[in-house]
Amino acid sequence: MKFLIAILCLVASLTAFGQVQIEHVERLPHSDGVGGCHLSQWCWEHDPDTAGISSGTSRLSGSLRRFDVVWKHFGGERFHIGPAQKDSASTSFTIDTWIYFNKLSDVNNIEIDLNQVTANGGTVIFGMQCNFPRGVWQYTTNRSGHAHWNDSNVACSRKVWTGGAWHHVILKYHRDAAGNVTYDSVNFDARRSELIGASGPSDFNLGWEVGRLVANLQIGGNGGFSGATAFLSSFTITGRTK
Repeated sequence: MKFLIAILCLVASLTAFGQVQIEHVERLPHSDGVGGCHLSQWCWEHDPDTAGISSGTSRLSGSLRRFDVVWKHFGGERFHIGPAQKDSASTSFTIDTWIYFNKLSDVNNIEIDLNQVTANGGTVIFGMQCNFPRGVWQYTTNRSGHAHWNDSNVACSRKVWTGGAWHHVILKYHRDAAGNVTYDSVNFDARRSELIGASGPSDFNLGWEVGRLVANLQIGGNGGFSGATAFLSSFTITGRTK
């Protein structure tokens, strides 16, 4: 409870300067998965838009957030958290986190998203994933009411994103008032890569509460029966108004 109060005070002070910053999102509490899920808790479930099946669990391991996933035939497990504070005003966001996988040989996709419900009630999805089979970072746009993955010009491979090591990932993007999103850059460890032409409509009518923020980590598997363990540290969401 003391941690939550401290975070809320930090957000209140930064909002006055046109910035909202939520630090250590990985330390927020967790539910038992789908059952008992609450907005301000880490929850998880199989993503029905992926083939196959998956299951997962999450818990704190010291100061780290641990994720355990098992899948079969391209199943994807989605973990999500909605911090208690609201932000419908920010138009530019940065996700900054450290992430560790015990192995990546059977992982096909690592997806890190941020959803924001703006003042008009639309949910803007800032979606990015490293797609190992395609060898690139992909970004989300709205195509006929459905989320669509688009290839970017930025490479992503297991040669660089290795298992058994911590990696620093920073994602930057911004939106306009109509819900069009421009995906700006990916920092992977010490290398910054600009996305070129990575923009499009990404506003969806999900009926969520105005100001709601939801962060997702999704782990998608290959066509076999396998699994992986991941850890998050220093997960920070920063929102700004331009």
